[in-house]
Amino acid sequence: MNQRRRTGTVTTALIAAAALLATPFAGPLRDGVGRPAHCPTGHGTVDAATLATDTPVAGCDLGGAVVSTGALAVRVPDADGSVTAAGMGRTGHPAVLTVTRSGGNVHATVGGNAGTEKEPPPEGIERFGRADGSSTEPEPQALAAETAAIDARCADGAGSWLGMRWRSQYKWLLRTKYLPGYLGTADPVRDAIRAAGASVDDGHNDCGIGGGIALSQRYAGDTDRDANIRPDGTCGTRDERNVVAFGELSGGLLALTCLWWSRGRTVEADIRISDVDHLFALQPTESCADTWDLQGTLTHEFGHVFGLGHVTFAEHGELTMSDGLPACSTRFRALGLGDYQTLKNQYG
Repeated sequence: MNQRRRTGTVTTALIAAAALLATPFAGPLRDGVGRPAHCPTGHGTVDAATLATDTPVAGCDLGGAVVSTGALAVRVPDADGSVTAAGMGRTGHPAVLTVTRSGGNVHATVGGNAGTEKEPPPEGIERFGRADGSSTEPEPQALAAETAAIDARCADGAGSWLGMRWRSQYKWLLRTKYLPGYLGTADPVRDAIRAAGASVDDGHNDCGIGGGIALSQRYAGDTDRDANIRPDGTCGTRDERNVVAFGELSGGLLALTCLWWSRGRTVEADIRISDVDHLFALQPTESCADTWDLQGTLTHEFGHVFGLGHVTFAEHGELTMSDGLPACSTRFRALGLGDYQTLKNQYG
């Protein structure tokens, strides 16, 4: 009797084991050491291309990891949400990098613009009119010098969107403690940066298009705190402050904007400006070399703050949100047609 019972028990166990092996495995395959087989490799830094699909944060030990592509890098958020890095380079055209954490997974998007659309200029644009519609046409000699560039800026309706918006006023601080000495005293530097923010806030453009945009920014004073962006260009974790600061930037970047956002709502944005000697000028001339207009560069970065993505330099090089602003020019202190229309479409 005991023998028959033991034989029956063994037979039942074998049948159960066979049924288990025949059942499809619903979870991720593992590599033998407790990690999903598709986990990216690396020691604290992960190539963004390996996170093109949802990847488990805990299973792949991605908590606190840095995700990078080219000169851009983003630290994986500690909680659900997204971080976007948008840079402007001296050479080449850096991509936009977005890293999103949701439901225990993380994925990365390179060139995360919502898309580029080209629209014809609206009827009735008075290129040299003021926002109120009155004429301020310049003298003939000034007109001849600027016509070609302004025509291009006001005929190009291209624009791209990063996917996030401010639902409240963007209040930012300026770190003045380490402003580059070659730019002189703090006041004119502060004025140039404030003017850049106001250009985006007011929808200031070269095309005479009137009507404000329903967004708002305000300079909230000076601070000793740094922007939450590392010298290697990595967007760090949120610190509840929006800071514009000069500092070291690698990878040939002129400036870098980091945005923290969730479900389409921006909650924090920092800007770091390269402190390379004589990289910027407050009033550059056309004859300068390898020097960029500080105000124009910051107008581009404030565009990122409010959600504008890049358009390609090769096709849309006269727009302020081009991914390759030329040196020495002051014409990017205002928005082009596509820059303005894209903001207007999103904020109304």
